[in-house]
Amino acid sequence: MKLIIFDLDGTLLDTLQDLGDSCNAILQRFGYPIHQLPAYKKFVGNGVQKLIERALPEYARTTEIIATLLMAFKSYYEEQTICHTRPYIGIVSLLEMLKSSGYLISVASNKYHEAVIPLMEKYFPTIAFDLVLGHRTGHPAKPDPDIVLDTLRTLGIAKENCYYVGDSSVDMDTANNAGVTAIGVTWGFRDETELRQHGAKHIIHIPQELLDVV
Repeated sequence: MKLIIFDLDGTLLDTLQDLGDSCNAILQRFGYPIHQLPAYKKFVGNGVQKLIERALPEYARTTEIIATLLMAFKSYYEEQTICHTRPYIGIVSLLEMLKSSGYLISVASNKYHEAVIPLMEKYFPTIAFDLVLGHRTGHPAKPDPDIVLDTLRTLGIAKENCYYVGDSSVDMDTANNAGVTAIGVTWGFRDETELRQHGAKHIIHIPQELLDVV
């Protein structure tokens, strides 16, 4: 049996607008400069704390300030996720085809776990994921392979039967660090050059191309 692990933001869900809008709202609330949406493509990928850190001006990147804005961001973002977030075109049908073909499917995200679960319930209510994991307290964030290795142990799958699908260098590094096949997607937040530079074994440009790879 084969397992396909998906990243969430930039791979299954287009969350950039809501992440950027939420972060800008918090920056503005605390008197810091805001950013144009394209900048957030480089800010996201390593978890919400890193997002806040990158969005802040260098002089404000203290532990105390980051912690304060992080708490405010989480509260604001959880109320705003229904505004613009949506699955990428073709994702739902891809997931349905994978399940009907007997694949195991799971999610491994750097978004904090408490935010991942409601997103999955809202946008993929008909898809029976075998496991969904966001970033959990006490666990290292990607590109540490912990979340992938934990998924493999939980589902009882060997590394050689696992594919990891994501849109960023963080995802490709995670897959390679875990010893599973790295598949990069170009419809997300980063470009093909970055994916290849970080060890993508396969590159796909539309969701249905994944069926040709796995």
